[in-house]
Amino acid sequence: MNGDRNHIEPRFLFHAEALGLAAHIRQPKEYFVDSVASSTLAITGGRAQARVGPGEVGIISYQSAATHVCGDFLSSEEIGQLAAGNGGENILPTRTAAQVTVTGFKLDVPLEESGFHLFGRPKRTVLVEHAEAMLASISDRQGPNAYKTLDAVLRGVSIDGRELHVDIDTQLFTENCTKRKLDGALNDEVFRERCSHQILYDGPELIIGTVVKDLRWEKEPAPGSEIRGNQLIVPGIGSLYFGEIVIEEGFRRLTLMRFELGSSDGGHGPAEDSEQARIVRRDATSSGGGQTSPPGGGQTSPGGGSTSSSTTGSGILVQADSNGGTTSPPQGGGKVGS
Repeated sequence: MNGDRNHIEPRFLFHAEALGLAAHIRQPKEYFVDSVASSTLAITGGRAQARVGPGEVGIISYQSAATHVCGDFLSSEEIGQLAAGNGGENILPTRTAAQVTVTGFKLDVPLEESGFHLFGRPKRTVLVEHAEAMLASISDRQGPNAYKTLDAVLRGVSIDGRELHVDIDTQLFTENCTKRKLDGALNDEVFRERCSHQILYDGPELIIGTVVKDLRWEKEPAPGSEIRGNQLIVPGIGSLYFGEIVIEEGFRRLTLMRFELGSSDGGHGPAEDSEQARIVRRDATSSGGGQTSPPGGGQTSPGGGSTSSSTTGSGILVQADSNGGTTSPPQGGGKVGS
């Protein structure tokens, strides 16, 4: 803001955040895994980064976690002019990016005695050897932010040593780099049907999707597990949700894995986490893509079975988001200051 208290400069407000992992375990003993390797971009842009590891808190451990966020103006020729005193008045295009990498993530969930007899082991283990995400947007300072860069990797995912392939496809979201474009594309019935497995919910203000194209086992599935789209239900653990992306105009957030531990119905879906009153969860079982693998000699309930575990809680692995916008003068004679 310059010396004129009644004038708001058309200044770009940068925003990007990234974190490696975080969790809140509620039972049998409540504790937090505070956000690991969290980075937040200054409103003026620039760079922030963090790197930590190895670490272990309760049932969660990891080898390393690193984040990097940055934001700047794109035109190198004109950036020099900012030093001449017109920095607040510039309308140069901007680029904002967030990147996260986590290695050696492990979630060890102890089982009750009934679970030991059912699965033949004292605990169930989720392992992710490498998780990485990159999200970047460009603003031309006229229209909404365009998210043309979206990369995601989930490698070495296994449940109790059974390898799970997480096939990722981000093209749907990079080709439709604004919510307006994605809304327009989804108005076409053929297009909507083709990408229905990656759109979990779409509404006037919000779209929830997934960058996961397919979940499939390398060989034998983990006992009792069930695949429903991007959701994996594992008795004794709860539910794992892979590759969720939240889209609003000018804003996107990518979470590579979210876990909901201990719910008797295998956890709850992304729609139930996002303003229940205005979002209706899509029934994944109606898509025909579910795969169920009951344990030998055991039975599972419709929601993935009794958890056989007293551990409850929730958390995420690898999250990146960004938005930002240009301030504009108030309309209709608004006042600034007093």
